[in-house]
Amino acid sequence: MPEWFQSEGIDAVLDRLQALGADALVTSPYLLEIAPQGEGAREPPPDGDAGTVRPLDRALWGRHETWVRTAPCMAHELSRYKGLRYQPGPPGALTQAQPDFMDQVIKAARGRGMAVDMQVMAASPPGYRVQFSGALSEDQCLGPDGKLHPQRVDRNASLASPHVHAYGGALLAELAHRYPGLNGLRIDWPEYPPYDLRSALFDFSTHACAALRDQGVEPMAYGQFVMQHLGRWQAAARKAAPHGAMAVRDSLRLAGWDEFFGVRGDGEPLWASKRANVKTLLQSYRQALDQVSGPRRSLQPQVFPAPWSQWSGFAWDALAGSADAVGVKLYTMHWPMMARYWARDLLGPSTGTELDAVTGAMADFLGVCDAPADGSQLHYPPPDTPHPVGAQRQRDKLAQAQALAGQVPVVAYTHSYGPLDDVVARFDLALQSCTQSGGSARVWINRYGYLSDAKLAAMAPVLARARHAIQRTLT
Repeated sequence: MPEWFQSEGIDAVLDRLQALGADALVTSPYLLEIAPQGEGAREPPPDGDAGTVRPLDRALWGRHETWVRTAPCMAHELSRYKGLRYQPGPPGALTQAQPDFMDQVIKAARGRGMAVDMQVMAASPPGYRVQFSGALSEDQCLGPDGKLHPQRVDRNASLASPHVHAYGGALLAELAHRYPGLNGLRIDWPEYPPYDLRSALFDFSTHACAALRDQGVEPMAYGQFVMQHLGRWQAAARKAAPHGAMAVRDSLRLAGWDEFFGVRGDGEPLWASKRANVKTLLQSYRQALDQVSGPRRSLQPQVFPAPWSQWSGFAWDALAGSADAVGVKLYTMHWPMMARYWARDLLGPSTGTELDAVTGAMADFLGVCDAPADGSQLHYPPPDTPHPVGAQRQRDKLAQAQALAGQVPVVAYTHSYGPLDDVVARFDLALQSCTQSGGSARVWINRYGYLSDAKLAAMAPVLARARHAIQRTLT
């Protein structure tokens, strides 16, 4: 992220990345500064308040937790956005003080032989950073009850909105033109992030109705139908919760839960409509990039793994015509949190053993752990706690992603948050998975702010061994 180049210095960051063995980096089109308490957004992001337990490993201008605000890294060419509902951020004092800062980053990295990508949000104008969204009420996602979900974790607008597509395409094209040294563009969350059950049941917004009708359902009646299902699931979960996680799973199956979330169940019109919206978005972004003169810029969506991608609406079948690779997020600190959030939406305000039971049931259903888990242990892990997820589940999700992506390379995204040994083990797992036959031999590490010097030192030999194994196989 740009703030680390600003805080630590461009060469200092690149020195650490190259010492690790990295041959590419991704950044974003903004500049950042510390803000007064309560202004701007918290860094690190709170992840629906669960992530407030995670301070940064690296000090950002001397702080491990802080409030921040951003400004674009460039003065946008506004003619590109003429007539659009969404406009890019105006240049601020940071922009004016360092108008060529990102040029310096890209030039320095490429001078060391490193490829550089740039990441923006897929459906959250102005798109610079995850915490900030200027999406208007007309473009917000709605649930089957026709209501907003203000407690959601993400800030994505409706992926069916043509206004979101138009702005995103204009932004990608401008970045590709403005920074010709970029290898490509990464788009985060070109899907409906299913952090909780209510978010998984998006999208019944006005923009999304056409895609629902194309699936042969009338949106209002189908929304009521989905809400009836939700009521049955909630009743089933509440009734079974005192008897443990397995009782909850059995009760939900009898209430039609597994069938609804399956490929051919009553939820399929919803999943298919979301895939159609995402497919249109991906195709429009590819077309926007293809209109920029010069070499082809890669387009890389980064998404949830299965089974979440089934309900997030990610259009795996659209990849071959639009994407050059797809990133699959093994952001494993989120997985136990998501099991708990799905349980919360089923059970309501309950706490204690009943919520733990439903959380355990959701962990089983979502494929979080390799074996039945104690729901009381499934929380957003603090920084010194290994992530309570299964190693085999991670391997399976990467393999499932490659099967769905076909010939498009799947890049494993491993996260640097957590205790050193756990971070290194998860990195090693991602490397092993991607270097198997048919794998992409590529791994992205997210994020630099959690890569302490100790983690960098411990991960370097793991990467070196993986590269050596690849070379031995090739020769």
